[in-house]
Amino acid sequence: MSKITVNGKTIKHSGNGSVCINNGKVTIGGVDVEDLDAIDGKVINIVVEGDIENLHTDDADVTVNGSANMVSTKNGNITCNDVIGDVETKNGNVMCGIVGGDVTTKNGNIMKGR
Repeated sequence: MSKITVNGKTIKHSGNGSVCINNGKVTIGGVDVEDLDAIDGKVINIVVEGDIENLHTDDADVTVNGSANMVSTKNGNITCNDVIGDVETKNGNVMCGIVGGDVTTKNGNIMKGR
């Protein structure tokens, strides 16, 4: 069982299915899980404890303490262990281990070998 923590609020999940955070909603495997309006703070910090298939969000700093298939955010930093697929942020830094696909950032730095 994996856990995702968003600004201190923990959501448990199986680690299967895509995690999407968009327009104030957290969705895992297509099912609405949590309304982010109830979470205080303008900066969203997401911490995944365990493996995850896909995580996509618009504005958040993401940390994955496990393996990930794909991780993307439009605005925010991504820190993760090994990634099987791709990691992408438009505005932020990426710190990661081995990446099986591509690592991209438009405005930021890429630091591999975490």
